Amino acid sequence: MTVPSAPPRLLGRLASRIVFGCLLLSVAATVLMMVQNSDAFPLGMVAVAFFGVLLAVLPALLFLLYSFRRPPPDAPRQVRIAISFSCAVLLLVAAWLVRDGTGLDGAPALLVVGGVVGAVAIVTVVRLWRFAPVPGADAQLTYGRSSVVGAFLFLLVVWMLPKFAGVKGPNVYRAVMTSDLMNLVTAQEAFFSDSLRFASAKELDSLFHATSYDTIVIVVADSGWRATARHPMLEGQACGVWVRSRPPDGMHGATEGHPTCWKVP
Repeated sequence: MTVPSAPPRLLGRLASRIVFGCLLLSVAATVLMMVQNSDAFPLGMVAVAFFGVLLAVLPALLFLLYSFRRPPPDAPRQVRIAISFSCAVLLLVAAWLVRDGTGLDGAPALLVVGGVVGAVAIVTVVRLWRFAPVPGADAQLTYGRSSVVGAFLFLLVVWMLPKFAGVKGPNVYRAVMTSDLMNLVTAQEAFFSDSLRFASAKELDSLFHATSYDTIVIVVADSGWRATARHPMLEGQACGVWVRSRPPDGMHGATEGHPTCWKVP
């Protein structure tokens, strides 16, 4: 009597379900915040983009992880197609990070991350090309059918965020940044009265905290200081202030102690 062989264990199913569940929750939360006109709406969109792209690239990441086990799992044709699609998404994300991953004053911020993501995609493609099918293996990679949904939501959010910034009103975000910079001026004056010097960002932890989503870079130079602020929902603009030490570029005509905003590339 022939004993039927046990079905192969499915690898990656739990991880896919967890990420897909997080994506659904983030979508539901984002819709709720949009209905309530909450200021946290951009954070919800970022969460949707994060879990969307994670779901899209999960087949490639799971393959790269499990392909090194011995014996390796089986990877049917449908799974290979899903892995190839995930690699294409990884390369797209890497190109986006390399192109737009710059911080204040054009300093590279996410170029290294983009390079790492691109390297992972290339390694996965090479690994998949050299991977020999293992029919009848005791384990099998699951088919990432939801990766297309994740990629679609990620691209949708990337396309919508700049447009949402314009709908919400750039004046609101400029007002938030200039308010933060004025509070920073007050905190620096308080620190100077006690220490007879101006403080770095780390030294101001107990005196100053920027509004959520604002990024402020403080530079202490000579006998004064300057700071530049950026907001993720205000693409192409920055605000700054200086005290006692006028920046070499004049900070776009800013007068001492008064925040000014300008366009950036």
